[in-house]
Parts: sequence; structure tokens; C-alpha cells
Amino acid sequence: MKNYIEVRYRFEGVHCWPDAPLAVNFLTQPHRHEFHVRARLAVTHDDRELEFILVKQHIKFFVLSRYPMDLGTRSCEQMAAEIIKCLADEYGANRYIEVEVSEDGENGAVVVNE
Repeated sequence: MKNYIEVRYRFEGVHCWPDAPLAVNFLTQPHRHEFHVRARLAVTHDDRELEFILVKQHIKFFVLSRYPMDLGTRSCEQMAAEIIKCLADEYGANRYIEVEVSEDGENGAVVVNE
């Protein structure tokens, strides 16, 4: 049996994609989203090896210190990879970590540290 914890966090941001295809060229302009973060971390036992609240706070502090309201051209994939690095630095690089960042809880990316 494998055990994981999962935490979620949301934050506002504005970004754009300058190289967007013509069919979605409106994405080249700055636009706002509520970004949803879901992080899943492997744990070695079922008695709170990692406390949900503390992991969520770690993500929150990282996001608030790293991401101003204007995210520039940063993508969901890039944010997920940066959050994985932050979590791996704190909780161990050999731990399975999966981070999903989505726009408004709809479309997004999942990055896995395996």
C-alpha cells in the first residue's frame, strides 16, 4: 500500500502567452485567472508524517514570495515545476511529488517528480 497526502491552494494572477496560435490569439494579451494548485506527496506511514496544514502553508508562502499578481508569461507547467522544486527542497528530493496547476480549476498541467 502507498500513502499520499494532498493539499490544495488557490491564488490570483495575470499572465499571457505571446506565442499563442492564431485560433487563440486573445491569450497573447494579459488575462486574469484564479490558479488552483493541487500537490500530492508520498508519505511513509498513515499517521501524518507530513501535516496537511504545514505543507499548504509552505506552498502559500512560496507562492506569495515568488509570484506577484503579474506572472508575465509563466505557464501552469512552469509554476508546477517551480512548486515541485520548492517542496522537494523542503521535504526531500527523493519523495514522490505531483503538482497540478490549473486555470480557474478547469484546464491546467500536472508535473511529477519521479
